[in-house]
Amino acid sequence: MHLFKSSALALACCTLPVAGFAAVDLECSTARVLVGFPPGGGTDFQARVVVDAINEVSDGVHLQVVNLSGQSGNRAAREVIDAAPDGCTLFFHHAALLSSYLTGRTETSWDAFAPVAMVSFEPAIYAASRNDNFNSLSELVDYASAHPGEITAAVSVGSDSHFFALQLQDLLDVELNLVGYNGEAERVTAMLSNVIQFAQVTEQTASQYLGNELVPLTYAYTERSDSLPDVPTAREAGYDFVVGTTRGLLMPKDTPAEIVDHYAQLIEQAMQSEEVKAAFERTGTIVDYRAPAEYTAWWQETAAAWEELAIKLGIFQPRG
Repeated sequence: MHLFKSSALALACCTLPVAGFAAVDLECSTARVLVGFPPGGGTDFQARVVVDAINEVSDGVHLQVVNLSGQSGNRAAREVIDAAPDGCTLFFHHAALLSSYLTGRTETSWDAFAPVAMVSFEPAIYAASRNDNFNSLSELVDYASAHPGEITAAVSVGSDSHFFALQLQDLLDVELNLVGYNGEAERVTAMLSNVIQFAQVTEQTASQYLGNELVPLTYAYTERSDSLPDVPTAREAGYDFVVGTTRGLLMPKDTPAEIVDHYAQLIEQAMQSEEVKAAFERTGTIVDYRAPAEYTAWWQETAAAWEELAIKLGIFQPRG
């Protein structure tokens, strides 16, 4: 299913000229950038920042973010897989492509796409609703150990937040009651209403609530966040746990290399924008641009590590 029909103008041949780069002919004047989650979450925010920056440096095709939420991003993933490899459809996503495949929610993994460019790394924050049982990571471990399965944790089933929660359970040696929500914005809302007691969040979506309605337990990175200096790292609590969401752009698998490379060059230019850097910094996100070959290598390495972990945790159920 396509999200909108191309107009006669969109079907006219379009050329993407960028200073210093060879032009590439496309069959559209507007290309879709699919986001598999509703507006308001971290993926949607970053996609719009990056797309705006790309449109600033492109003299050719115009990119447009299109939200197609559902199934933890897998509905949009299928739309991209089925799209023509003509440079008119891109996908802004993260490692949910891996977790969905490894846990059997989808039949395809990252290699059903053509990686174009990585753009960011966003360290995870683990937060809790206001409660009387735990206010730090160590207190959560103590309570969960004494009350297995009683702490309700929000995840996007099959997404990277689900996989990270399973990793966290394994590392902390606790049992959480995992409940599925579609995207981070819904997870935060569930915690604010105290339906859920624990979840992975990001600064972009939850910073206004942290320390007020939500209790930040730990920052899963090597050092503390500049904007949340009072939140300890997991390592400070005695757990070697560094995780976060890596986002980037992909295209249909058979997209010609010259189109992939051209978009990668546009994205590289866009990621040098001071506006992008400032927007990412305000939301605790690290700019991490990687070209197609480097991004592909990241997928290969991450897939191997995650498969090993999925087998260890007993959740390895690939369908493909």
